[in-house]
Amino acid sequence: MSNKMTGVRVVIVDADTVAGWRRVTPSLAQLESAVSDLRRSAPGAVIVILGDPSLRWALSPADAELLDDWINHQQVVLAPAGTIGGHVGFIAAASRKASFLGMVPVVITDRAVPDCPIARMRRVGERWLFDLENASVTQVVPSTGSQYQRRRKPA
Repeated sequence: MSNKMTGVRVVIVDADTVAGWRRVTPSLAQLESAVSDLRRSAPGAVIVILGDPSLRWALSPADAELLDDWINHQQVVLAPAGTIGGHVGFIAAASRKASFLGMVPVVITDRAVPDCPIARMRRVGERWLFDLENASVTQVVPSTGSQYQRRRKPA
């Protein structure tokens, strides 16, 4: 039995990044505009919008209500509470699952997501542009402790 989704590009959009792109407060209108341009530029791709639950509290009351509507209609999925690695870990898990299913995942975010190809985005005038073809994996290196240790005071 073959998987019909094999080779299909899945674009995972970090809702926090796109809604808050170069803004003081995030906007769902901006997220909607960007996703609309993404659908036009990548018509064969499956687009998945994932976000951090804290996004709801950063939005205006009207946008928070709209976000609830999007969640109820499964247009946006927020990372469940207690997700290992937070919403970045949730994005990484979604990317791994897509790869496991034979899809080709690309992530649009401003965060370092382990083992995920990250695509760049930019805005030119009113249009959003996405460089899905040149997505590359960001090397995530765990931080190391400082080589210097604080000296203890003699007793």
